[in-house]
Amino acid sequence: MTEWAAGKANDTLEVIGGGVQEALDDIHNAEHQGGPFENNLESARAYLLTQLQEKYGIEFTIVGDEDLENYGPFAGATYTCDVAPIDAPEQVTTALVSQTMYQDVRDNYAVYFFKEEAEAKAIQLCTETEYVQSYEIALEMPQTAKTWSAEDGIGDFLQTSDAYLNMKVYFDAGKSDEEYANLILDFLEKAYRLNANVTLSILEAENDYIFWEKLNVLTETPPQLPTKEEIIEDMEIARMMM
Repeated sequence: MTEWAAGKANDTLEVIGGGVQEALDDIHNAEHQGGPFENNLESARAYLLTQLQEKYGIEFTIVGDEDLENYGPFAGATYTCDVAPIDAPEQVTTALVSQTMYQDVRDNYAVYFFKEEAEAKAIQLCTETEYVQSYEIALEMPQTAKTWSAEDGIGDFLQTSDAYLNMKVYFDAGKSDEEYANLILDFLEKAYRLNANVTLSILEAENDYIFWEKLNVLTETPPQLPTKEEIIEDMEIARMMM
């Protein structure tokens, strides 16, 4: 192929490629027809807030970031934002609706119904364990369209909602790997007595992770505890990833 012919071929490919990309952009930007809200922030915001009020019987307001993303005429737009009850602005949750798949609002506000009771045993465990320097504990759950209320039983909630305790625990610094492994094994045995599944992070300093594990407390009977050797191996891997 001559240089002139090669240049013409490249020009043609660029034109074709540009046309294809333009067509793809047009499809992406096209709006879904017949959804529960229009493809603009004002309409999406009003729809989501109305959905939340109907779901929980209280009025919510936007308190943080919000995002409206259009995925084309078939999937439609998805709106996500941070909200909180007007009368309890500290109870922030992330909520989501879409024009197609998620027309019923999805959120994780229900953690506030059970937070205090679910976290109490974990807080007690940490405060009564002498080698725990400090801790951060939060009940968390994935977004759901299901409606929970304060009258629902905490046992049913923890069993069926995929909620879990996110525990970040800080140990005394300066110990050997074998000493840490013994402490971690002891803490794991205690954590399996809690009333919720646990995502556990153990640190020896401000940001030095030495162990991470998901504990299926509600389903593992008896608990499947790692060996001391496995814990030390996990610690070595954690340090390599820092």
